[in-house]
Amino acid sequence: MSAADLDLFDVWRWMLALLCTTYAVVVTLRTAWDWIVFLSGTGRDRVLIRNYALVLLLRMRWRPFAWELAGIAVWSVVLGVLLWAHVRIL
Repeated sequence: MSAADLDLFDVWRWMLALLCTTYAVVVTLRTAWDWIVFLSGTGRDRVLIRNYALVLLLRMRWRPFAWELAGIAVWSVVLGVLLWAHVRIL
């Protein structure tokens, strides 16, 4: 691949995708870590919030949640196949 074949839009698109994905992962991990640190406190309010979160997790209906995750996976596969077909056609 030579410099003449390089499309600047493709470079921009991939760099933007990489930066946005990295940013989203870092922000998500930092927020999760902040919640873990906050909920690990010993104050009465934090114990109450921690116990409430535990009760909500235990009362969660896992079957509908699993179906939602399966639906997300199916639509992700459909999107991947469409993108693959689009690239193959071009």
